[in-house]
Amino acid sequence: MGLIYAEQLEDMDYDPMQETHESEIKLLNEIDKLAIGYEMGRGTKEALEEKLDQYIEHVKKHFADEEALMEKYNFPSYEMHKTAHDMFLMDLQYAVNMWKNNGNINKMITFIRKVPEWLQMHVNSVDAPTASFIARKESGS
Repeated sequence: MGLIYAEQLEDMDYDPMQETHESEIKLLNEIDKLAIGYEMGRGTKEALEEKLDQYIEHVKKHFADEEALMEKYNFPSYEMHKTAHDMFLMDLQYAVNMWKNNGNINKMITFIRKVPEWLQMHVNSVDAPTASFIARKESGS
């Protein structure tokens, strides 16, 4: 069982955003599987840490790509959308710091397990309209 499934999120009118969300879901579910193994003494901390690092880089690129598109097409709700990204990144950075500086990987695991709720809300209420706007702009409508 996974933390989150693509079916829980609105389909994006802009394929690159859809693909990004699907790859993020895959990463989150892989992290959770590794975390369960680690917590049960069956997995390695190194494998979990490697996957967490992949996720962090993915999120940074995901947000940067969306923000670049919003700026390119002068998306009217850019500031609100970017603020949501910035707040998520602050929370992510806190969890990363607790993990990397204090060795508390449990804070990071707890954060990851809360991400699906945030992701579902953000994608369905913020990204879906953004994707529609970008798709219209790219098609010339």
